[in-house]
Amino acid sequence: LRSKPSDPDGPRNFAGADAALSAPTPSTSSASPPAATPATAGAATGTSRNCKPLPANIKDWRILGIESSCDDTGAAVLNGYGEILGEALASQAGIHEKWGGVVPRLAQDGHRQAIDQTVEEALKRANVAAEGLSAVAVTVGPG
Repeated sequence: LRSKPSDPDGPRNFAGADAALSAPTPSTSSASPPAATPATAGAATGTSRNCKPLPANIKDWRILGIESSCDDTGAAVLNGYGEILGEALASQAGIHEKWGGVVPRLAQDGHRQAIDQTVEEALKRANVAAEGLSAVAVTVGPG
């Protein structure tokens, strides 16, 4: 479970295909304080995160997803509806094949070597510049 100020503060409600992002649903539990919102995160920690807000209209969102939980390095750019605009995958099958399975240290090295080119290729295929991204989602751990 995540507990950083950047965590979402509740489920989002998308009403209709062209709907704007609704306000977060307030928590009904009184067991824990509400999560910090992007507007209050800096105040809560005393630092500024320098994050831009998501576009008001979901159709304008451009999200870069990066997956590196095992041996392949994957990147994709999606719009707010979850449609893939561009993707790229760097396989490590050739590296691990001779060992009969994934070797974690070799996988880590393979991700380091492939990540930049994989992300650049996904952005190129999506016709999106890095500056045009609304958000980035990444794998946090293995498996």
